[in-house]
Amino acid sequence: MKKIAIIGASGFVGSALCRQGKDKFEITSVTRKNFLECKNKKYDIVINSAMPSRRFWALNNPVSDVMESVVKTAEIFYEWKYDKFIQISSISAQIQTDIPYGAHKKAAEAIVEQNKDAMIVRLGALYGEGLAKSALFDLVNHNHIYVDIRSEYNYIDVDYAANWIFNNLEKNGIREVGAYDTVSLLELSSGIWDNPTYEGRFEKIHTDNVEYGMPSAKKVLNYINLLKRE
Repeated sequence: MKKIAIIGASGFVGSALCRQGKDKFEITSVTRKNFLECKNKKYDIVINSAMPSRRFWALNNPVSDVMESVVKTAEIFYEWKYDKFIQISSISAQIQTDIPYGAHKKAAEAIVEQNKDAMIVRLGALYGEGLAKSALFDLVNHNHIYVDIRSEYNYIDVDYAANWIFNNLEKNGIREVGAYDTVSLLELSSGIWDNPTYEGRFEKIHTDNVEYGMPSAKKVLNYINLLKRE
């Protein structure tokens, strides 16, 4: 059974990886509390899911985001012991390099690309168990939204993404995992919030290079309907 360290195990993506991998692999959940303890062990695979996923925090705290995204990735990549390295990144590293969030994700990827056997997984917009922040979260909870309501996202379930990673551990290079299409916040607001309040730039999180067999972004409607029934 492969020994896999999931760094950032308490986060949204890390938690999904732990859920989906616990019955298939020997999982070590790495958080800030046990980071140093786990650092000196040897693993078959190290998955770095510890980079921040806060676009607007990165915009307001660019130096801190560099430390948490780029410097931390370098520390893990160069100092941990593993046979294979998997970096959890974002599609923003391709399409939003004009803002700190995307630029720092891209810089972290450049470190990992030195290892030709490594895999970089660029995730699209996510939803699912444990979602606690994002424009979608704000929409569902009637919070003020900090992007244009017409923004479009290639939503994908976080557990689907985690399963894809575990089913494709042998792959390398950059892999983009997100829906093949997009859905706008405006479309999703129907039946949730008649007059959402919002401000900010228009975003379109999407790429034509997603892996084969990805689902439709409109599956996020099932998640929203489930929340409405709770």
